[in-house]
Amino acid sequence: MKKRKCLLVVHRFYPFMGGAERLFLRWAQYLEKRGYEVDVYTTNVWDNDFFHYADRRYIKEAVQDLGHIHIRRFGIYHPPNKNNLLKFLSKLPGRYLKYGFGFPHIMLPGYLWHMYWLRKKYDFVLGGVFPHYYMVYPALRFAARQRIPFICVPLLHFGEPNSTQSHQLFFNERSREILKYSNLILTQTDMEKQQLADYGYNPDKIVTAGIGIEPVKVWGGQGERFLAKYGIAEPIVLQISTQTHDKGSHHIVEAAKILWAKGIKFKLVLIGQILKDFEDYMLMQDPQILTNILILSYADEQDKKDALDACRMMVMASRSESFGLTYPEAWLYRKPVIGAYCSGVTELIEEGINGYLVPFGDKLMLAEYIAKLLKKEELALDMGIAGYNKVMEKYQWERRLKSFQAVIEGVEK
Repeated sequence: MKKRKCLLVVHRFYPFMGGAERLFLRWAQYLEKRGYEVDVYTTNVWDNDFFHYADRRYIKEAVQDLGHIHIRRFGIYHPPNKNNLLKFLSKLPGRYLKYGFGFPHIMLPGYLWHMYWLRKKYDFVLGGVFPHYYMVYPALRFAARQRIPFICVPLLHFGEPNSTQSHQLFFNERSREILKYSNLILTQTDMEKQQLADYGYNPDKIVTAGIGIEPVKVWGGQGERFLAKYGIAEPIVLQISTQTHDKGSHHIVEAAKILWAKGIKFKLVLIGQILKDFEDYMLMQDPQILTNILILSYADEQDKKDALDACRMMVMASRSESFGLTYPEAWLYRKPVIGAYCSGVTELIEEGINGYLVPFGDKLMLAEYIAKLLKKEELALDMGIAGYNKVMEKYQWERRLKSFQAVIEGVEK
């Protein structure tokens, strides 16, 4: 019997384990188990800032195999005066150049060249995520040449209600064209699906596949170990995310400063990569403030689990989430969460039941909710239990994979 083959295209992949990376890895593992030979094309980026700054960390291993999952990493190129060069190249005739070099200005020449000449036979291509159009569009064109299905995973961030700032980055002329010519679109939430349907896309080709969680891989944290390791005696307010403005990192620090000024004691723990904008912001802070903050840019998985067990609440008031995997991870430790009104997060977090929602950037409301959950331990526990029950009922991988399984079975017919 002929070996089935598929190509997955995503901006970052294993061993980096963010939300999109976990999603594509889980799908790749499912496809491998189903008998596919899986090729994954990705970049060599480790630090998110390496997309733009050559002095940040990257993955040196260009080729890696995980069983029958074959990973190929294409190198980001940082020429002098890169943005102006790519603006010029994107204005040359042809959509391939427009998508390959247009905004965001990321140069991946090896990938563009490889995809233009690729002739390997696959059964389908699965590509994402927006706004990495320089990766998604060449994959779409390759699938069209091969006359095989292209399944798009946009992970759309529609941003804040009544705001177009993030919306335009993730949903614009180029993304609309990619979605138009995709054979199937996989969304993370029903809200994302409905919004695409409202924009005129055929609901029959939109499937809510969704990211899931495997509790046994999240459990195992020991809060006392985390407290002892870092010498923490106060309650912990935790954020696990990339540390940058759009994830709400600046705002949680500003909210914390309001509460510390009132004499409310707690330790702010920030776990995740620090991007340049947040690094610059922190360098401007009063040194006294820094004594109340613990920043772990590259905590290992055990530290993350221990922090989740140790914290009083998990806060990520972000405007750039299509789902937000960290919220259900916190719920597995029965911790309440605070997020921002953003895309599918409002489908995940039920206001006042398993957490709170704030307008993005509203540091006063954020401070108010943090103080409330610090003061009312029973309320915090009740919210955490409600979140735990929601994860166990709706968001385990076993349940979430059923939609993806149906998609693949449809492709195989």
